[in-house]
Amino acid sequence: MGRLLAGAANILALVSGGALLLMMLHVNLDVAMRYFFSAPFANTVEIVSTYYIVAIVFLPLAIVEILNAHITVEILAQHLPKRLYELLIAAVALVSSVYFAMFTVRSLEDAMQKFDVGEVALGNSQITVWPTRFYLPLGCGLITLVLIHKAWRLFAGDSSVLAESEERKLVE
Repeated sequence: MGRLLAGAANILALVSGGALLLMMLHVNLDVAMRYFFSAPFANTVEIVSTYYIVAIVFLPLAIVEILNAHITVEILAQHLPKRLYELLIAAVALVSSVYFAMFTVRSLEDAMQKFDVGEVALGNSQITVWPTRFYLPLGCGLITLVLIHKAWRLFAGDSSVLAESEERKLVE
């Protein structure tokens, strides 16, 4: 199960990285077109804010959790015995999974509603934006599953889900 979740998280992270690269290219070309030819692309702000940014923020949530790369503050927790610390992390993961599950359900309802009406954004021209509404339930749904899996493994006594990844060691 862990490998399946990690695979899905990697795919979403790749999509997010692709969105980041496309956004950089799009914005730089827009600036160049504006500066050199006085002809910027239409709807750059709308496309960046609805397509790229939402993908960059929500799609990689699960991989960040798998890598244990979310920001943590361990003022008191670092002094707890190892097993109690693991149980605390498991409990926090369960509470967080409930929050993300509720967020997933609500954002999916919203995405379906926007799909039904064919939501568009109006800028210089009309662009379809309803597909981007599905980024939230996708990213939040996957992190919900990752958190439940992490809590289950920790409650079972498997602390390998807390191991630092090689990527994280390279950053520090």
